Amino acid sequence: MATTKKLSFGLDKAGGAALILARIGAALLWIIAALAAVVWVVFLISPRSFAANYGSVDLNVGGAFTLSIKGDLLDYSYNLQNFHDGPVNMVATISTGLARMVVYALLALAFSEMAALCKDLTVWLADGRDATPFQGMVSDRLNRAGWYLIVAPIVGLVNFIVCFLAGTGGNWGLWMSGMMVMIGIILLLIARIFDYGMGLQREVDGLL
Repeated sequence: MATTKKLSFGLDKAGGAALILARIGAALLWIIAALAAVVWVVFLISPRSFAANYGSVDLNVGGAFTLSIKGDLLDYSYNLQNFHDGPVNMVATISTGLARMVVYALLALAFSEMAALCKDLTVWLADGRDATPFQGMVSDRLNRAGWYLIVAPIVGLVNFIVCFLAGTGGNWGLWMSGMMVMIGIILLLIARIFDYGMGLQREVDGLL
């Protein structure tokens, strides 16, 4: 009994730490996504204000700071000019700015779902034996987080293809994207396990 209480206490502390980290990650990602959206809109309004810098396009704001659309996203890197010292490739830059905004928003949503999930499971641990973790909201959160992680690399790949068709060069890899897709699939599988657990829970409740 003492060992069980210690384990529960340890899990509760770990869940609280995970909740804090997930909330911090979500907040930072939402800020990055919002900044990416601002830069993208500014570029759409005044593209000639931005200077081409091969792998990025930059807008110097009064010498205080620089707004940039960078040609890198997850495992992909793009040249936002067709050739060195050439003009800005409008299609590649607009597509990359939009893709960066969408990918960061998807990651922020994934972190938000995981934060909410940590909170739900922490509440379940605090309730003890009177509660069950096999709840629809847990499965739904896992499903959504999994799909967000799977779709984000797909957005990066689509943007890479658009940039390639627009005539710019670039490089690509699979490490980060592959890890995100794998984690997303694992979350979807865990969601299926929770669905199965909910089915068993309903059968047990019906027998009591």
